[in-house]
Amino acid sequence: MADDQEGKTPPEILSAHRDEIRREAERVEESATYASECQFEFAKHWGFWEQWLGITSAVLAAVAGVTGLSTILSRTWAGWIALLAAAVGAVAASIGPRHGKAKASAAANAYRALQQDSRIFLHVDLVALSDTEARQQLSELVRRLQKLNHESEITSSRAWQRAKRQIDGGSQRFRVDQ
Repeated sequence: MADDQEGKTPPEILSAHRDEIRREAERVEESATYASECQFEFAKHWGFWEQWLGITSAVLAAVAGVTGLSTILSRTWAGWIALLAAAVGAVAASIGPRHGKAKASAAANAYRALQQDSRIFLHVDLVALSDTEARQQLSELVRRLQKLNHESEITSSRAWQRAKRQIDGGSQRFRVDQ
């Protein structure tokens, strides 16, 4: 009888293994949820700076132009304002808020796709997969998460706090799940 059991995995070990696959997929989903929301908040941050620097530079340039053509202020003042407008434009060009916003938005959407794929794996596919298939799909989800983590910009602590507040406030809840 002992020979019949040799080489077989007891059901409780299989169940524990399947449970660990599920828990790891939940970790991937949670990581993707927070990273997605954090990247969206970071994109908003870059969007703010893109607008602020662009508007400020344009307004200063306009004021410099009007001042230079009028007698309100001296040409020296107009020159200083023009230099300030150029400096703001240079700051905008050097920090690249448009590029930062685009990268954060792309990362946020990629994390969101991973989050959705993880949720589908957990709640739809996992029950129908063999342990080997489940392990392979989990490995792919983890690989995608690691790749996104490697490629994405590190966000600010403020973006993290805002993202956590959004998630805690229900931004990631669906009506169907309530």
